[in-house]
Amino acid sequence: MPKEVIMPALGMSQDSGVLVAWLKQEGDSVVEGEPLMEIETDKVTVEIEAPASGTLAHVTAAAGEEIPVGQTIAWILAPGESVPEHAALSEAPAVSVMASQKISPVAARMARQHDVDVDQLATTGSRITRADVEAYLETKLPEHDGQRIPASPKARRLAKENGIDLAELTGSGPDGAILTADVLASRSESQPPPVSRAWRIMAHRLEESWRTIPHFYLRREVDASRLVAWRAALMKRGIEKITYTDLLVKLVAQALHQYPQVNAMWLDDTIVFNDHINIGLAVAVEDGLVVPVIHDADRCSLAELASRRETIVARAHDGKLSLDDIQGGTFTISNLGMYGVDSFSAIVNPPQAAILAVGRIADRAVPVNGQLTIRPQMTLNLSCDHRVVDGARGAKFLDTLAELIEEPLGLLG
Repeated sequence: MPKEVIMPALGMSQDSGVLVAWLKQEGDSVVEGEPLMEIETDKVTVEIEAPASGTLAHVTAAAGEEIPVGQTIAWILAPGESVPEHAALSEAPAVSVMASQKISPVAARMARQHDVDVDQLATTGSRITRADVEAYLETKLPEHDGQRIPASPKARRLAKENGIDLAELTGSGPDGAILTADVLASRSESQPPPVSRAWRIMAHRLEESWRTIPHFYLRREVDASRLVAWRAALMKRGIEKITYTDLLVKLVAQALHQYPQVNAMWLDDTIVFNDHINIGLAVAVEDGLVVPVIHDADRCSLAELASRRETIVARAHDGKLSLDDIQGGTFTISNLGMYGVDSFSAIVNPPQAAILAVGRIADRAVPVNGQLTIRPQMTLNLSCDHRVVDGARGAKFLDTLAELIEEPLGLLG
């Protein structure tokens, strides 16, 4: 039967996503599991796989559009199938078309955006397509010295919004046509670099988290001597890829087992306990911050944790995180120790209940048996959502984690 292609939800707090690009065109054959489109959410840009095999049909969304989660944007049809009548009617383009003409949903949407009377459009096929609308718009381009200035519709719109004269630009497109990139390059020469959509959405999410979540913070300084020795022993055995973050993931997962409420979340005015321990790692990338997830971290060996961490961090920096890489996180670790940071407080990543901020390991003078001794110390800051975790539970979790860090071999006992 016909299979819907919808805008997926990549997170519980996601309301919409931006269609970055179709990787297949309407009428193309697709195979289940192959990349079908790229979408951008508040977290990351990812490729979405085709949910079925067949022919891509009835595409109703164009690249660049922001689309509500769950909305049908195309169909995949097997041989002999057609789009269900109710879908064709409910998603029919809301433009006036002569009875003798048909128009694709994308062309109809473009016509509405540019106030084009579709009755004025000409087509060489059985229906009006996006190319027909673009061809018509090209005939309405502004003139310069009596000649039309070739530019894409999006480039013209962006130039108008920014007060840029197309006649002053040099186009990099076919036949010198001005493209969106040309307008952006011109704007960047006279203005500060624009904030990317990913950074802007990250800012909005953090603002909302800060505004709506009742944060409280617990700070604990721990002796990292045994942690340092543990890693050194692993490296001596030839396991050189193990990092302090890997060790912390292992220990945090163990502590979360004992305090499941710290691994819970606030959803629909109630506390929801998670069945899995999926630890997210805050990773700084060029366009902001992403949090790829190590799923079932409590069930992984150290070698598995290191391998997964290395893979997802590399994907994050390459901008190639998959859906599975960013879904399902239940607790987050943000480690800035490698940047020389001693201590900091992080903002809770909703709908999670807590985030652990980790500073660097540094030698400090501490009292041991009444004598000052130099020991490697590490500062932990636990940020909690007070709707889920109260002070006592947060303190007990942090105390257990501190004990595991100061005596990590107890984990193996």
